[in-house]
Amino acid sequence: MRILLVGEYSNLHNSLKAGLQHLGHEVTLMSTGDAFKNYPSDVKLKAKYVTGYSLLNFYRKALFRLTQLDIATLEIGYRCLDFLVDQKPYDVIQLINEYPIKTPYFIERNIIKRLRSLTKRFVILACGDDYISLSYINKLPHHPILQNPDIEFPYSERYISNDHKKYHDFVFLQKDLIISSDLDYHPAYLNVPDYYGLIPNPIQLEKFEDSLPATTDKRVIFHGINEVNYYKKGNDHFEQALLKIKEKFPDRVKIISASNLPYSEYLKSYNEAHILLDQTYAQDQGYNALEAMAQGKVVFTGAGSLFTKHYNLPLNSVAIHTIPDADKIAADLENLICNPELIREIGKNARKFIEDNHDCKKIAQQYINAWLSLDIST
Repeated sequence: MRILLVGEYSNLHNSLKAGLQHLGHEVTLMSTGDAFKNYPSDVKLKAKYVTGYSLLNFYRKALFRLTQLDIATLEIGYRCLDFLVDQKPYDVIQLINEYPIKTPYFIERNIIKRLRSLTKRFVILACGDDYISLSYINKLPHHPILQNPDIEFPYSERYISNDHKKYHDFVFLQKDLIISSDLDYHPAYLNVPDYYGLIPNPIQLEKFEDSLPATTDKRVIFHGINEVNYYKKGNDHFEQALLKIKEKFPDRVKIISASNLPYSEYLKSYNEAHILLDQTYAQDQGYNALEAMAQGKVVFTGAGSLFTKHYNLPLNSVAIHTIPDADKIAADLENLICNPELIREIGKNARKFIEDNHDCKKIAQQYINAWLSLDIST
């Protein structure tokens, strides 16, 4: 099959691409690289002209402060349409999210129209913020927007604005199939037309070995921060918990914090860690958590009752279920610090869990099965 994957937020599409290529398919990935994360893409959509000239970039930033319009997105949209204009049809086109390139809506609509014209299988992932999952928010008591009514989440809240609702309605009229990437999205989509179901995130196992460092006198704890999503991921609760741990175990822990790193540097930054702090508001693991679990690290992330029931696992057996409670986080960290054998046990379980449920080759076949479920005879 000839496949175009559009957008990248987490390395999901890169890992799926690897699995699909292993199965013999021709795959092209087109994305912006997702800002500072700079994920690899076959077609990298960058605003080279706008950002490459200092004076123009100065006016760009000034205009954004006044109007919230980033003219760099206009150039990105143009480059996307320029790439698509002479493309031959694809057997499958899949979007990482309903709003994959994040250009102004009038441009994104034209991108969607062109993509739709190039395939009979037009697929959208429920992955990241979108209209349906955020409209379902009152049934998700763990969500940061509900737990932090005094904090603004402008990036997320735009997805339930009237302008985005109009765009959402448009793009959902174009789609043939929806697939969710984890259990944080699955419940919201259960009654949505054309919803196929959940396919777990793919992980490239060959990139990650069970590399948990030897247990020494110090337990190494890594806390990675994306400043844009600081409160959304619960980084404030992690930082409060780490202060308690540092005070109680000054000679028994080493704490590494890193902010806004490109993806390749982020992977290197937690190499020596035994424990990784991921997020506090989830029901399932995000991508950073899964890749750390593949390396045999103990991850603090979403792994609660919905997750353990779905995978038939004991609580905290493959990851530490984490809620926005600094005292609870600190207590769970203390348990690991005082019982280092638990670190190796949970790490081994984590690696096995990824092998069984997230191997990109197995997941790629699940995607193929989903795409082939579409009747394209008409």
